[in-house]
Amino acid sequence: MNDARSRPNPNFGDLRVTDYLLAVGYAILILSSDPQPPRALVDVLSGELYEIPLFLLTYPYIYFPTQARHHSFAINLQRFLIRTTNYYFVHTILRAFTRPGSHHSSNILSSLRYRPYRTSLNQLITRSSFSGYWILQHSIEKPEPPAASDVVIFYLHGGGYMSGQPEHYLLFLLRLAETILSQDKSVSIFALDYSLAPESTYPAQLAEAAAAYAYLVDEKDIPASKILLAGDSAGGHLALSLLVHLHTPNSLVSAHATGQNEGRQKPEGGLLLLSPWLSLHHASESYITNAHTDILSAPFLQQCAERFLRGHIKSFNDPKTFNKNTPYLEFLNPSPRIDWEAILPSRVWIAAGDDEIFRDDIIQWVGAVRKAGGNSIKIDLELGSGKEHDWQWIETILNETARKDFLNGKVGDASPEFEDAAKIGRMIFQKIRTE
Repeated sequence: MNDARSRPNPNFGDLRVTDYLLAVGYAILILSSDPQPPRALVDVLSGELYEIPLFLLTYPYIYFPTQARHHSFAINLQRFLIRTTNYYFVHTILRAFTRPGSHHSSNILSSLRYRPYRTSLNQLITRSSFSGYWILQHSIEKPEPPAASDVVIFYLHGGGYMSGQPEHYLLFLLRLAETILSQDKSVSIFALDYSLAPESTYPAQLAEAAAAYAYLVDEKDIPASKILLAGDSAGGHLALSLLVHLHTPNSLVSAHATGQNEGRQKPEGGLLLLSPWLSLHHASESYITNAHTDILSAPFLQQCAERFLRGHIKSFNDPKTFNKNTPYLEFLNPSPRIDWEAILPSRVWIAAGDDEIFRDDIIQWVGAVRKAGGNSIKIDLELGSGKEHDWQWIETILNETARKDFLNGKVGDASPEFEDAAKIGRMIFQKIRTE
């Protein structure tokens, strides 16, 4: 039963007429750059028309001397368009085509593959302190209470804290789940629909994640040992923030949720981080070396960070106002130091694209965790050769041919599509099997 509560982002994706016109024009340019134009691009991309001539003029001088020369012109153009879209367009456009109930999720649930089970998939849950979706509970074909599952994935989506919502991850999460289910293991996935900046700022997202975790453990009676915490990009940042909070409760969260997470056990089912946003200061070398190969840019991330922290931290670069919140916000060079051995579960998977700007931050963080955790934390790092930020999820959005083939199949088929998402499912299965 759901408590009465308005959705966390009631104006999600509201646009002016001029915003629509610019988004449509930009999408046409993106679609025309792909020999097999994916219709789903319209769901997520929009940008500034005048940037196209700039790309064409600078291409020989900027892209040939960099890693981008290993990619086709179409791939470089596509990444450029996404990168400039993120930076130049207001957050409402970034949200516009990913609003809850959009055709993106309805097409998935009405497909040949998932139509027979649509009433039990992607179930909205609202409580007074959070909202989220049960993507599936225990099984696609035969749902059961999540507490009976071999693993329960608590998923936190990305989007720079300014965009994104769980339904846009539906295909990615179902593909991952099917891989686990194919090994005769059960899985439930709960995805948090947290409030977005700039309408809601820090620590609102952390408070909602903490409330959702309490819901899983207390109301749904799921043992912490079964919960695998997962997140991509900003969702990875939020996942680490939650783990720090579970160990050392944030007073700003505890003030309006007294006792909610005091002494609560951390999720020991594991931690999965996909291209996580680990530092809000963006100072590593890969922010420069991969500036023209990724879909993100340092100026865009700075914009996200400032909006996320607006109204709480007076000056983002002022240590006097920033340091008291550092353990919940800064994970690369925190002050005071974070005890990763005490905070992290014993099993951690993390991925970074070799072409993404977060690459060096992620490599540095993995080294720090290995040094701090010794033999108590097993951490696996995957560096995707030639891959951009969050490529495992991006593939399920942009590859229309694979999407169509996958959705025209049946649950349980040995489908070759979206292998990177399936690979994550296999890693989770290996963890379950060895317990």
